[in-house]
Amino acid sequence: MAFHPVSPSNPLPSSILYQLALGSPLDEISNHPGSVRHHIFHHGDRDPTTNRLRWPMLFFVYQTGRQGPQNGFRLCLVKRGFHIRSPDKHKEEKEEEDDIDRVEKCIDQGWMEVVILGDTPVYESKAGCDDGADVNVVFENAVDNDGCCASEEDVSVEDGRDDDDDDDDDGK
Repeated sequence: MAFHPVSPSNPLPSSILYQLALGSPLDEISNHPGSVRHHIFHHGDRDPTTNRLRWPMLFFVYQTGRQGPQNGFRLCLVKRGFHIRSPDKHKEEKEEEDDIDRVEKCIDQGWMEVVILGDTPVYESKAGCDDGADVNVVFENAVDNDGCCASEEDVSVEDGRDDDDDDDDDGK
């Protein structure tokens, strides 16, 4: 048995990622345009009222037409709360390229990459809203200010930001 503590000074070796790809029970999705979006929308535990994922997802994305991790892959983590509007992109609306489009880009031979979709939660509380959830997660771009959940002003995050500085008028 081997232990490998992971830290900024001791990252996960790519050989471990490769072994995960070889023997993992994770879903394997083609990078054909629309495949990743379809998989997240239909196979993620999505709240139908908000179109946000209730739980994270983890799956591999392979280059269409190639088989096996030796031919390149992306390990895709979709964070809880990720918003997915629909199962397909509306071409008639001429939407700009988004993160899912970038995940579906060509994967070079032998390429290994980890992709993370979604915002990092800034607040978690055991005293959630009345929606039956044990934990309420609020994201920076989706803060609920109706008194049910913490507002951005009530959130204390230790990430080096100065949330108390109201003199900053740069639009952030």
